[in-house]
Amino acid sequence: MRSNLPASVGALAGAVALLLTGCTGGDGGGGGNGPSDTETGPLTAFFERVGGSMDSEDSQAQQRRVEEAVAACMADEGFEYTPVEPMDSGPMPGDGDVPAWDTLEFAKTYGYGATTGDELWGGGEEWVDPNQEYVEAMSESEQQAYWTALYGEMVEDPEDPEVEVQSPDWTEQGCTGAASHEVSTATRVWEDPGVQEAMDEMTREYETLADDEDVRAATEEWAACLGEAGYDFASPQDAQNSIFEEYNTVMGFSAEPPAEGEAPPEPDQAALDALREKEIALATADRTCQEETGFARAQQAAQVAMEERLWEKYGEQLEAAAQEHGVAADGE
Repeated sequence: MRSNLPASVGALAGAVALLLTGCTGGDGGGGGNGPSDTETGPLTAFFERVGGSMDSEDSQAQQRRVEEAVAACMADEGFEYTPVEPMDSGPMPGDGDVPAWDTLEFAKTYGYGATTGDELWGGGEEWVDPNQEYVEAMSESEQQAYWTALYGEMVEDPEDPEVEVQSPDWTEQGCTGAASHEVSTATRVWEDPGVQEAMDEMTREYETLADDEDVRAATEEWAACLGEAGYDFASPQDAQNSIFEEYNTVMGFSAEPPAEGEAPPEPDQAALDALREKEIALATADRTCQEETGFARAQQAAQVAMEERLWEKYGEQLEAAAQEHGVAADGE
């Protein structure tokens, strides 16, 4: 695996969305205690605007444009490249028949989305690289040149875990980075130093939301509510993390990777089935307590206040960056 693959537009948009919503925003599942759809902050509105539509068809159309640009770039580098057809992952939560992430209905059906991932994303569709045979017919040195042209020079992870890994920018990510930069307005905006500065501070501020007085009080009420249901967790994030950690263990992700050429061991289906029941039960109790205690509303209110503070500080430079990279001003 190479460590310098450029993030896709969808991944970037998803990361921003998760950062801004924190898995607890939204309408609260119709329980009356969650924040309404209009109770969002100016940073959320900005990143939704520059990120464009997350509609599946729009996303696939953009991926196709990126792949066509990659093919043209690789031809200039002296290689053939067949554009890869994007896979249809099905509707996103909140679209079609799939309930939104932050609803009781979702929790009752999919839990946190750990053991139920195949149901959510329609797993089972095998991805096939149309360039595989072409690359396999190359010599080792030709393959190395091909991968360098496609992705840029490989970046080795430092052995010292204390050393921070700096992600290369698009100019160091080969044809894939160049194509993404060419096609995606959102990528260009998020690469802007002024936007990155604002996002770095937003990340730090988001990590302190749990210290907000109202959020802390709501979290304590949530923990007491969940305790009455037979669970012992300090926060909704702790509850969710416990399931994903156990899922990783059952799937063998936390064990030593298999030797080269060996297939990973098949997970214990009985253990997966048991974990699924556990996941849905915990997620349902978690979401129910969030609704009953007003946890989501308290966190959303703290988030909106945080966004308003940061917008006061960074709003002008964010709008300037958006305008510089071709994103229309709000309302235009």
